[in-house]
Amino acid sequence: MGAFVKNHSWEVVAAIVAAVLVTCAALFAVGAYGGGPPRADVPERASLSDYSWEELSAISAEVGACPSGEEAARVAARYNLCEDDGSPDPTQFKEITLADGRTVRVQLAGVWHDERSDGGKAGLTFVFADAVGPHAMNHAFDDPEGADADSTGGWGASDMRAWLESELWYDLPADLRATIVSVQKTSASRVGTGDELAEPGALAGAASDWADETSDRLWLLSASELCGEIPENASLGVDATMVATYAVEGAQYRLFADAGAKAFAPCPALVRLPVGEDSPTSWWLRTKTLEFGDGFWLVGTDGTPLNGLGEDARVVDDPTYAPDELWGPDHPRAVVVGFCL
Repeated sequence: MGAFVKNHSWEVVAAIVAAVLVTCAALFAVGAYGGGPPRADVPERASLSDYSWEELSAISAEVGACPSGEEAARVAARYNLCEDDGSPDPTQFKEITLADGRTVRVQLAGVWHDERSDGGKAGLTFVFADAVGPHAMNHAFDDPEGADADSTGGWGASDMRAWLESELWYDLPADLRATIVSVQKTSASRVGTGDELAEPGALAGAASDWADETSDRLWLLSASELCGEIPENASLGVDATMVATYAVEGAQYRLFADAGAKAFAPCPALVRLPVGEDSPTSWWLRTKTLEFGDGFWLVGTDGTPLNGLGEDARVVDDPTYAPDELWGPDHPRAVVVGFCL
């Protein structure tokens, strides 16, 4: 054996080197040799709008397979979708054409943020930059007692969620629908019409008592995903349990954190125009209005996230008053949709 090695040393060395190179390449391809997740077979383009949905889906899979948010941000940045720290470029949009011919812009809201319903992270989360609709959260219904629509069952039982999963879903182009993945969304759906309030503005129990999860392809933003932490506010009846309950509905997306979005404060980045129109509109969030029992949060025309008290329903000397016909769940408002690849 020793004589063979001595006489064929160069061949042996070459064989060893070749074996090492093949092994390293294989390990790199599966992300086990310090190369991260498998690389998407997608050329790096200049901006979001330059990619197809199929390409963005492949990139999202690569981003979602990263072991940390930091590495995921670096991968997304390599494709010019965000900065190295995961901050999306708010000036980048991608257009989609709905079934009726309207064009809607979407933008990247976050990287490695949402949990896929089938396990793991969704690499890329998008949100509509233009509003569609309008649509009610829950339509009015008639019964012998003449009851109106309420918010019982929250997001999970809402007419809005059913509409997104049926009509609006099929309004999206087929190439986009083929790439959207279902993600887990937490919402305070167990709070009904206010009977849970131990006293006005005081929610009994703990946050976990009121939260439910849904699996959604299309969804509305929650107050916490849009605004971050919802502060206690005695004048609007937001107590500590409500703060904790709002918090379980998800962390703030980086796009809105960078824009400085906060509850009860105007934010220009949250102003939405309906497709084809010039005047700002108010739009729904999926968060139930815990303080008043029966309603949902919304974003006003000036970009202010509010717990049901839109600028068309404010009363200066009584901020807790809001006529149901103005902000109730059967009031049609614009719709701003989120989805993940």
